[in-house]
Amino acid sequence: MNPSTQHPPLSHRAPRRRILRDLLGLLLIGSGTVGMLGALYVAEPRVALFLAGILLPIGGAAVLNVAPRLPRPVRFGAGYCAISTGLTVLAGLAYSLTPWSLLFALVLAVGIFLSSEER
Repeated sequence: MNPSTQHPPLSHRAPRRRILRDLLGLLLIGSGTVGMLGALYVAEPRVALFLAGILLPIGGAAVLNVAPRLPRPVRFGAGYCAISTGLTVLAGLAYSLTPWSLLFALVLAVGIFLSSEER
């Protein structure tokens, strides 16, 4: 006779432990990200602003696409707020380097949008 392929039932505390572990992991990831950006800002402000400008839209897109358990208004509000804040930081950083970089970044974004459109 083959052994059972079903897993033993989880105790009533297992979901709480998983949730606690996930929350602790998210807290550590958030603290590490903020601390790393703060340390980079002390060393080189433009690098830290660039990384923040990249991380915010990625996080916003992740909230919009990956987090289906959040209520729809919360998900849309947080996602679009993070995306717009990140793109604003990137635009400000590009303009501070040289105004031409903002123009060419816009040209690049339009080119990527046009080339990635489904036919």
